Amino acid sequence: TITGNLTVSVCGGNTANTEYEFLTGNTMDFFPVGSIPYQQYITGAVPSLASQLQEMGYETYGMHPYNASGWKRDEVYPLLGLENNYFLGDFKSRYYIRKYVSDETAYDKIIETFEEKENGRPMFVFEVTMQNHGGYTDEYENFTSDIYAEEFESPALNQYLSLMKISDQALQDLIYYFTYEDEKTIILFFGDHQPNDSVVRPILQWVHIYLMRTQENPVSQ
Repeated sequence: TITGNLTVSVCGGNTANTEYEFLTGNTMDFFPVGSIPYQQYITGAVPSLASQLQEMGYETYGMHPYNASGWKRDEVYPLLGLENNYFLGDFKSRYYIRKYVSDETAYDKIIETFEEKENGRPMFVFEVTMQNHGGYTDEYENFTSDIYAEEFESPALNQYLSLMKISDQALQDLIYYFTYEDEKTIILFFGDHQPNDSVVRPILQWVHIYLMRTQENPVSQ
């Protein structure tokens, strides 16, 4: 596993801008503040990672288990070289966590597509998940937090961490599946935006408490 640090240009929303930067390699730095290229500037074909791979013979897919109209993805994805696109209605056997389609469902669609593709033809899948979309303060009949920050009361943080645990399990299953496939595969994953203050503040306070406790009770190395 190759890991590293990534800083995206948006916080708490505007997922489409991170998508744009990743797929095209272009920075948001030269757009006016508040711009959404998907909605304002992409009106024709734009060179991207997807279109380059398409030229190399890859079958390209865009996947997002939510509304096709969000950020005009249904119009923009084909212009970025994503030939085949699946949105909420295309995830037939879907399982919800809170009010969003689960990561497990999202990854199952990748596996299903892989198994149905032409044998020997490479594929590129760009998927934006929805399971952990904020906020994190509402209560749901189909979800209960099972991870709690000790000695720190923050329902939002507890819900966020609990959802991350479920995401980890789904990602583990996806990696496990491709581990046993002969075709060489790269699984690249990253966060589309930094979490908002309702999560960041509790995390920072929690870390501060932990560090203070560690200094008071140092552990010998």
